[in-house]
Amino acid sequence: SLAVLSATDILTAYLPVVGEHRGIAPSVVGVLLSLRAGATIACRLVMTPLINWLGRALLITTTCLLAAVLCAGIALPVPVWALGVMLILLGFCLGVGQPLSMTTVVQAAPPDARSTALALRLTGNRLGQVAAPASAGLVAGVAGTAAPFVMLGGLLLVAAGLGFRASKTREERRAQPEATRTRVSGTDSRGS
Repeated sequence: SLAVLSATDILTAYLPVVGEHRGIAPSVVGVLLSLRAGATIACRLVMTPLINWLGRALLITTTCLLAAVLCAGIALPVPVWALGVMLILLGFCLGVGQPLSMTTVVQAAPPDARSTALALRLTGNRLGQVAAPASAGLVAGVAGTAAPFVMLGGLLLVAAGLGFRASKTREERRAQPEATRTRVSGTDSRGS
């Protein structure tokens, strides 16, 4: 959630800077940002079929991974039409991350700790909104105006890795009791 929200904020703040650096008119940058925002909203229309098809864990991991590649790709000097396509896809991927991270927290937390878990998620989001712009400013000052997008790509890549790791851990926990039950029932049947 922190990675997705940070990417959205930095994208909105730094795309105009990159546009000016590349000679893209402010009106075109506005259209590009609108395309990204529209794709973020549009992804909600197909989220349920995507969850049913891929599952929550794979969907959030895949969209974070794609968002990482697309974010880093913004640093490349691509034509405006390619930048538009990248931003539409990026907006779609980032739009999936926020609601899925919330439902993942709700499902992972025990019922009596859900409000605490959601509060921690929100705290992480706010810390990201403070740390990400400061980090992006430092990176841009050292490595250039497009460098924050590479930084965001790295952050989203880490988020995808953590999502993959967490989903594997949950699968192992679910499989463990079944294996234990199978061994116990197998022992009981041999004993009787």
